[in-house]
Amino acid sequence: MRRTTQITLYRLWGNFRLKVKGTLAPYYALLILFYLPVMMIIAKAFLRRGALAEFLHFLKSPVFINTLIFSCQEAFFSAVCSLLVALPGAYFFGKYDFPGKKYLRSFLILPFMLPGILVVLSMVVFYGQNGVLNRMLALVFPGRGVRFTSLYGFWGIILAHVFYNFSFCLRLLGESWERIDPRLQEASATLGAGRVRTFFRVTLPLLAPTIAYLLILVFLYSFLSFTVVLVLGGYLYKTFEVLIYIEYNSRLNFDRAALIAGGQMLLLGGFLYLQTFFGRKMQKQAVFGRTLPSLTWKKNPLVTALALSYSLLMALFFTAPLLSVLVRSFRERGLPGGGFTLRNYQQLFSDGFRFVVGERFSVVLANSLALSGTVATLAVGIGYYLARLGRDRAWGKKDLWLQLPLGVSFLTFAFGLFLLAGRKASPWFLLVWAQLFLAFPLVYSILRTARRELGEELLEAAAVLGASPHQALWTVELPIMRRPLQTAFAYAMASSMGDLSAVLVLGQGEIVTLPVAIYRLIGHYRFAQATALGAIFLLLSFLVFLLIEGYSLRQAEGAINVAGRRR
Repeated sequence: MRRTTQITLYRLWGNFRLKVKGTLAPYYALLILFYLPVMMIIAKAFLRRGALAEFLHFLKSPVFINTLIFSCQEAFFSAVCSLLVALPGAYFFGKYDFPGKKYLRSFLILPFMLPGILVVLSMVVFYGQNGVLNRMLALVFPGRGVRFTSLYGFWGIILAHVFYNFSFCLRLLGESWERIDPRLQEASATLGAGRVRTFFRVTLPLLAPTIAYLLILVFLYSFLSFTVVLVLGGYLYKTFEVLIYIEYNSRLNFDRAALIAGGQMLLLGGFLYLQTFFGRKMQKQAVFGRTLPSLTWKKNPLVTALALSYSLLMALFFTAPLLSVLVRSFRERGLPGGGFTLRNYQQLFSDGFRFVVGERFSVVLANSLALSGTVATLAVGIGYYLARLGRDRAWGKKDLWLQLPLGVSFLTFAFGLFLLAGRKASPWFLLVWAQLFLAFPLVYSILRTARRELGEELLEAAAVLGASPHQALWTVELPIMRRPLQTAFAYAMASSMGDLSAVLVLGQGEIVTLPVAIYRLIGHYRFAQATALGAIFLLLSFLVFLLIEGYSLRQAEGAINVAGRRR
């Protein structure tokens, strides 16, 4: 009787806190912070005199048509190529078990987390005119002039997008393949169908929702690409993101930039609807717990050889550009044939670095850490507060409103924020505001799911033992939630630290972070210093990845599947 009374009092106290102290003011404040800049873009684009006529004229202009064609082409080829590269690996992951599969599955999320500017630097160092690949081709084909010259162009952009997305496609498609009920394939074989016919008549239709979902998801990521297209495409190849930045930054035509941003939001609406539709279809796929056959040389020599060959090629495709950045950072003048030296790192503290970048190295590093730390702290604090408020209810419309910002281009949001408060607020305040918008949906998804799964039983048991709600929070709840909180904090830091677009738009030249510094070094052809700074950035990204590995990635991946990265 006493135990029941204590639990009842605990629940009443929790409900009282929800109604009185647990105010939803932070929730509505977030909605205002998230949607006010978007409303500013819509108002600037469509609610001024002559806006409709100007918009219709823009839709017929060669600039719009050419940008739309290029954006759709590069996004389509990026999505198709990413899936084609991932398909063999997904087959091995979905059909067989092998040593190290668990760790390799976790490692596959790393490329998806890398900052865009770091990927661009890796592409330049490995595939550029004086890159590692061309030196290898010169050794293999001496005197024949065989070179890779397509980095700065359409196929270079596709290559960078595939580098980003293939591992994510491999992981998600492999997990979907693994969930297929083996009895369906056994029944097909019993009815006389061969392996090829079974694949096209049974397996492929079951994988179709996942394939469609990934095609649309990677298409969206590539359609909204900014950093990759800005550096590798220049002003010749433009997505709408780059076009908005050119109109805003180079031509100072804010009305035109808002018009383009508004038009892009209308285009994204249809793509997001399709993504949601196929995402729900994919989630309805049944889960079957089964033991996969082991992939061994004795039982399956041919399949094992193919799996090893594929793994080696993919390892080279992913690790070779990143390792090239590390190696070149220790080469004299950053050249492949230069002697080993620490001079490139020493030059980070020189006046030349400060002249090109605009700040000392110590200030650049401090800016990145301070900004990402502030954003992560705010995102996790607010996100966990709201997750606790909603711990007793399933996902609903209130949660959906906090996820809808994922469908808004981050550059569009940053530009809307500049129009709203760019001349009144400090750049630091605007950057924290913008990057909170970038990080919060993913952080909230992780914490909301983890807190709901925790339940209330342990806290009620603590109440029975005499713990106050405050004591239960600090001695029971937060220690249990440490890993989800750690993961959410790391993801928020990674999102903030890798951001280039918001700093370019809102920093107003006053704030220089690691991505901005690397971007300026590449633009001034200071590749030696860029590789040294990139190596430091790569180390920081890997440390953040290790923080995330402290918690089961499965909880975070559900949010990643929807959120992605704004690059």
